[in-house]
Amino acid sequence: MKKYIIPLLILILVLIVFAAGCGGNSANKTTGTSMQGTWTVTGNLQCTQGCGSGVSNTYQVALVSSPCSVTTPVGMFSVQGPVCFIANNNTGVGSISGTGIPNSPKSTGQGVLIGLPSNPVPANATVNLLFVAGDKNGNFAEFTGSGTVANGKMTGTGSCSPNTPICQGASATFSGNQQ
Repeated sequence: MKKYIIPLLILILVLIVFAAGCGGNSANKTTGTSMQGTWTVTGNLQCTQGCGSGVSNTYQVALVSSPCSVTTPVGMFSVQGPVCFIANNNTGVGSISGTGIPNSPKSTGQGVLIGLPSNPVPANATVNLLFVAGDKNGNFAEFTGSGTVANGKMTGTGSCSPNTPICQGASATFSGNQQ
């Protein structure tokens, strides 16, 4: 699982960025931006335990409407809503692609879950996100984060969840743009 940690962390970071970026485009400041759709997200991973600090990856994420709690092959995951969106390659709900996603038969997929105060998202609203990447043995890395959305752009931070010791010491910054 160690050889997948860096790509997983990068993917998590990028997904976090994507999640935050999904709510950022607001042509009308009064109505906000719908999170649903495709976003390009770039994440920069930093580690205190040798997992590849300074690694940057870009992702394309297609978000679709979702419950704020979902069950996956590696467990149940939740974000604070009340409105949520998901992109999960494992279940085929939405999609994630990009430079940080490992192509391995051992992977059970990656997913990002985003929680919002409303949809459309008002400018400068905070979004909550969670990224999970797992392998066929039930090992997974979970990243949690938050970001701010404004004018079609999103920026934020994320870190390895205390629930997944495999990625401890990893954190990330991200930025995203609605396509």
